[in-house]
Amino acid sequence: MVYAAPKRRFRPRYDEKIALILAWLLLSWLWPAFLQAEQASSTPPVILQAFKIEGAEIIKPGKIKKQMTITLPSWLPFKEKPFFHKENLEADIEQLKRFYRTQGFYHARITPVISRTDGRVEVTLRIQEGPWVKVTQIEVQGAEEISEAEQENLRKKSELRIGGRYSDDRYEELKRGYLSYLQNHGFFHARVSGRVYLDDQADTAKVVLHISPGPVCYFGAVTVEGEADTPRFLILRKLAFKTGDLFSFAKIFDSQKNLYDTDLFKSAAIIPQQVPQNQTSIPITVQVQEKKRRSLKVGLGYGDEEQFRARLGLRLRNVGGEGRLLDLDTKYSSIESRVITTFTNPQIFRTRFDFVASGGWVNRVLPSFTDQSYYTFARLERELPRKFRVFFGHAFEYARPFDIPLSTLLLLENTEPGKTYRSSMVTFGLSRDTTVNPSDPTGGGKLFINGECALDFLGSNLEFYRTTVEVRRYHTIVEKVVFSGRFRFGVIQPIQSTTQIPIQRRFFSGGYNSVRGYRLDYLGPRTASGEPLGGDAVIEGNLETRVPLYKKFRGVGFLDFGNVFFRASEIDLGQLKYAAGFGFNYLTPIGPVGLYFAWPLNPINPAEDTFRVHFTIGPSF
Repeated sequence: MVYAAPKRRFRPRYDEKIALILAWLLLSWLWPAFLQAEQASSTPPVILQAFKIEGAEIIKPGKIKKQMTITLPSWLPFKEKPFFHKENLEADIEQLKRFYRTQGFYHARITPVISRTDGRVEVTLRIQEGPWVKVTQIEVQGAEEISEAEQENLRKKSELRIGGRYSDDRYEELKRGYLSYLQNHGFFHARVSGRVYLDDQADTAKVVLHISPGPVCYFGAVTVEGEADTPRFLILRKLAFKTGDLFSFAKIFDSQKNLYDTDLFKSAAIIPQQVPQNQTSIPITVQVQEKKRRSLKVGLGYGDEEQFRARLGLRLRNVGGEGRLLDLDTKYSSIESRVITTFTNPQIFRTRFDFVASGGWVNRVLPSFTDQSYYTFARLERELPRKFRVFFGHAFEYARPFDIPLSTLLLLENTEPGKTYRSSMVTFGLSRDTTVNPSDPTGGGKLFINGECALDFLGSNLEFYRTTVEVRRYHTIVEKVVFSGRFRFGVIQPIQSTTQIPIQRRFFSGGYNSVRGYRLDYLGPRTASGEPLGGDAVIEGNLETRVPLYKKFRGVGFLDFGNVFFRASEIDLGQLKYAAGFGFNYLTPIGPVGLYFAWPLNPINPAEDTFRVHFTIGPSF
C-alpha cells in the first residue's frame, strides 16, 4: 500500500503579496515611458536644413554663432546637413541670453521660429537687442604712478569709454591695459581690481578701478637651467635685460623670442620668481630645452612660373659647441637651382658680433638668359637697439651667362656669352624685423638695406656699386582682416673700367613675385623681338588685403605697380605699370594653395597682355 500525501494549494505569504503589488505598480508607471522611448527611437531624425539670424545689428551674427554649441548647416552644397534637436537649441538660446548680458544688453529677447517640411527644419532666430548699457563714468583710483598723458593714452586704446556701450570683455580689457602698463614699467607687484555699478533699469554703468602699484622693482639675479651644449653666456646675451634693469614683462617676452630665433631651443621659458610684496629685486630663472643636434627640412610645391619645385635642407646645431650652426640647403625648380652651405658662429670669440660664412652654386634659367654662378661671402653681423641688425663683410662671385638672344647682345655690348665675370665686393647692410607671426603676418614689418661695391683692386673684372632697399608692412584692420604693403627700389651703376652692367647683374620685374598681371621679367626695356633687357634701376610695390572667408579659406585683393629702367638717370614714375586682381588661398599642412587672377591696368601690348592666372601649391622657398 502506497501512501500519498494530500495536495496542498499554493497560498502566497503576506510579504510576497506586497512585493507583487509593488512590482505591478512599478511596471504600470514605467511602461508609458518605455512606449514613448520606443516611439522616439522609431521617429526618423530631423535635419537642420537652414539657419539664419534676424535683428542682430550691434552684435554681429558671426559672433553670435560662435557662442552656440549646435552644429549649423554649411553653405557648401556637398556637405551633409546636421541633425536638429530642439532641446539643444533651447539650451543655446539661454546661453545667448547670458552672452547678451555680458555685452551690455540686459533686455535682449531671442525668439526661435522653426519651420518643418518633410523631416527638415529651417530655424530663424529673431533677436530684439533692446537698449544697451551706457557707460556714464570711469573712475581710476590709485593711478598716481601713471602720468596723465599715459592715462590718456590708455583710455584711447580701450574700447570702454564714457558714453559708449558697456561689456564685460571691454571692462576686463581696460583692467589688463592698466596692469600691463604697470608691470612693463617696474611695478612687478601691481594689482588692478574694480567694480561695476550697473543700473539695469536706467541702462547705465559706473566703472571704478582700484590700482595698487606696489614698489618699483628691478631684475635680480638670473639663473639658467637646462643648457647642455649651448654656452651660458650666449643665452644671457640673448636676454633683453640684465640684472639691475627696471622690471618689464615686455622685455621678458622679447627675450623669449630672441632665444627661439637662435633655433637652438625646443622650449624656452623665462620665469620671474615669486617674492614677498616688499622685495624689489626679482630673481629670474631661464629654463631651456635644446633641440636635436640634426634636423632635416623637406619642401615640395608647384607654381605656374617655377613649375615643380623642391627643397631639401639639413641643419646641424652646436657644431663644436658654442651654438654654431651648419646648414646645407638645396633647391630645384624650372627657373632656379642652387646648392648652398652656410656656417654661423654666434658671438664669435665671445664678442657681440656673429660671424656668417656661406658658399654655393646657383643656376638660373630665365626668359632672356641662362647663367651659372659660384659665390662665397663672409661677414660680421651685430644686433642693435630697437631690433635693428647691421652687417659688413666681403663677397666673391664668378658668373657666366649664356643662351642670350642675338638681339639682346646687340644692345648690351658689355654682355658676352660664356665669359666669366668676376666680382670681388665689399658688402654692407641694415635690417629690421618686427613682424608679428612671421608664418602668417598680422602686424609689424621688415626693412632691408643692402649695398655692394665691386672694385678692380679687390680682384674684380666687373666693377660696380649696387644698392637695394625693401620695406614691408602689415596691419590688422579688423579681426583677421590684414592689409599689407611692400616697396622695393634698386639701383646699380658701372664704375672704373666697366661701362655697362651685363645682363646677369641687371634688374628685372614682372611675374607672380613682383608685379602680377605681367609675364615673368617682362617689364622694362625690351628688344624689337620682345626679349627683356633688364635695367640699371627698378621700382616695385604691392598693396594687398587678406580677408577670411570660411574656416581656412581666404580672399585676397591686390594692386601692384612697378617698372625697370634701362639707366638710373631715366627713372620716371609716370612710366610705372599697374596691375590689379583678386584671388583665393587655402591653408594646408604643406603650405597655402592659391589661385590668383590679375589684370594689367595699362598693358604694354593690349592684344597680348589681357590677364594672368597664377596657381601655386606649397610655400615659396
